[in-house]
Amino acid sequence: MNDKAPSAPIRILLVEDNEHDQIAFLRALAKADTPFEVTVCERAERIPAALQAGSESFDIVVLDQNLPGISGLAAYKKLQQKSGEPPFVMLTGTGSENLAVDALRAGIYDYIIKDPNQGYLLLLPLKLKDVKQRHTDFRSRLKAEADLKQAHSELEKMVKLRTAELSQTVEALVEEIAERKQTEQALRDSEQALRRLSLKIIETQENERRQIAKELHDSIGSSLAAIKFAVEGRLLTMKKSPPKHNTISLEKIAGYIHDTINEVRRISTSLRPSMLDDLGLLATIKWYCRSRSEMHTDVRIETKLALTDGDVPDYSKIVIYRVLQEALNNALRHSKADTIRVSLAAVNDRVWLCINDNGCGFDPEDAMQRKDPLSGYGLKGMRDRAEVVGGSLSLDSGPGRGTSVCLELPCEKSKGVK
Repeated sequence: MNDKAPSAPIRILLVEDNEHDQIAFLRALAKADTPFEVTVCERAERIPAALQAGSESFDIVVLDQNLPGISGLAAYKKLQQKSGEPPFVMLTGTGSENLAVDALRAGIYDYIIKDPNQGYLLLLPLKLKDVKQRHTDFRSRLKAEADLKQAHSELEKMVKLRTAELSQTVEALVEEIAERKQTEQALRDSEQALRRLSLKIIETQENERRQIAKELHDSIGSSLAAIKFAVEGRLLTMKKSPPKHNTISLEKIAGYIHDTINEVRRISTSLRPSMLDDLGLLATIKWYCRSRSEMHTDVRIETKLALTDGDVPDYSKIVIYRVLQEALNNALRHSKADTIRVSLAAVNDRVWLCINDNGCGFDPEDAMQRKDPLSGYGLKGMRDRAEVVGGSLSLDSGPGRGTSVCLELPCEKSKGVK
């Protein structure tokens, strides 16, 4: 017995005046595994009424380019100021790249070429399902960004309030114990260090977000465009017996897709690994070490995890993961080691993460002097992350004797960052 609830149908508004194409469209969707509900609108001038009557009942509007009296693109340009939702997909009988670029620039979500052999009908359900999923992901990302912006604003208010309270306390201490100059100086130094660290944390967060946004736009956007044009170019040139030259190989297209998937995963992981939330810290560490080992087959990575996820406070898990990333990648890139050992354990109400390698080692003091102490990267960056949650990081290395990086964090959830 299958207890799985049926999935909600994808609701389509089809703007198409050709009855033959209407029937072919409906038959193609009727054969798909995914359920569809299609409403047909034959003329462009009836689109506003259909959208208004349907409110938000349509998931996708499929708009034919060749409509009576007006092109689909021109009709869309008239509509877009009034309604940015749902996403529009253009149907066209020509594969003009200029038309594709104009459509995408105008805001059309995607387009489908109606080839003479109607091969596009086989891909139609998958194409529409993909558009629906991408649009859903886009809306979710916009909401997440808005929530993040609001949380950041609230955090700034709390920091300003706390800084103001701290300034008042400092002023009172200066007035009451003016004679204790040495204590006053130490307090001022501590206050300045705290402020610099707080500012650096905010700056680092913004830099990370900015970099991720740029990579999503440049890398993923260009990769997906390359895949789309390649696939459509292939479909246009396909015959019963494909020519032996002047074609795009399916293997090359598969390579584009594979590279894009890896790029999406890399960017998502750099923001926050979803596995950390879904499966927990231990599973994430095992996965990460295994993935690094597969990339560096000449290095053996051993893991020893002697605790449970419940032993580690939630606020410490991302710190442990980031320190593991930095230390393990440094060892793989620079140490020339053939064995790296990763251990995680709970000892005397403290969590210990250690990354040891048998590589060439280095001079830690010399490495620290080559970088700005507050650069936020490398060794100092790992120490800053540890200190934010009430922990510490130690480094032991030297030329010819390998490297050991140890992270120590509070184990009890009642301790650490409040």
